[in-house]
Amino acid sequence: MTRCVGIDYGRARIGVAVSDESKFLASPHPAIKAGKTLEESAKRLVEFLKSVGPYEMVVIGLPLHLSGDESPMSQEVRKFGTLLETTYNLSVVYWDERLTSSQATTMMKESNHNRKSRAGKIDSMAASLMLQSYLDAPNT
Repeated sequence: MTRCVGIDYGRARIGVAVSDESKFLASPHPAIKAGKTLEESAKRLVEFLKSVGPYEMVVIGLPLHLSGDESPMSQEVRKFGTLLETTYNLSVVYWDERLTSSQATTMMKESNHNRKSRAGKIDSMAASLMLQSYLDAPNT
């Protein structure tokens, strides 16, 4: 069995989560500092992926408006995903990430994480929530 990797793409940090081999549970990993370009960010992500071991696919959170419409950031995320597919031959799936960052913030506040502590972890927690949603969905 292989793992799935969840990505919460951002211009400053890329949140990362990895599933267990049975694809039952998503766990956050330290965020990756984004590069100045999409290409640099993709290269940094691929370096991280080498440390994960075998994985089946990359699930990238797609930022949508609450209405379900795509946002300008959705287009940037799709460009990033296309870059991963074409340059690195990765299997990419896009998954709705609406409200994952606010859920992650709430969870961390309830766990008494201060603002400074949350800043470095919120992206990967959001990636973990998004990936868990993907893993829990029927027919995935």
